Amino acid sequence: LSAALARSQLPELPRRIADGLRNHDLVAARLETCPYIVVPPALAPETRAPDSIQFNLINLDDKSITAFADACAAAGVKVQVFGLSTDNARAFWNWEFIEPRQDLPKTRKMLMSACDLRLPVQLQPDDLEAVTDVVLGALNSVIKAVAA
Repeated sequence: LSAALARSQLPELPRRIADGLRNHDLVAARLETCPYIVVPPALAPETRAPDSIQFNLINLDDKSITAFADACAAAGVKVQVFGLSTDNARAFWNWEFIEPRQDLPKTRKMLMSACDLRLPVQLQPDDLEAVTDVVLGALNSVIKAVAA
């Protein structure tokens, strides 16, 4: 049954890849206008089919990053900060298959600024603008609160 369902979706793959790339690139262009956000470039010769965007927050402390994620969530946009994760496989402290466990403070610090934002391919440019408005607005609110 799973194979039959997956096979029926194969003709949709090129469109979904194109839509995912469009969505990613539209959001990346807007996020990169903010001096506190860096969107890592794609690695060559990578061919992406993104349904999310990863970005790094820079020049913010942990408290501000937590406030940013909370402000996004309060506005209905979930931004996952890998460093705040209790279940994401990208966070080494969730790895239960490696012993002994180590702290890895440099990696923990890097993950504390790394974010993931889901971008379902069904989203249209107006939707993406609304999502990025929330993200940028939340970050601006945090920056203003820190400066006050």
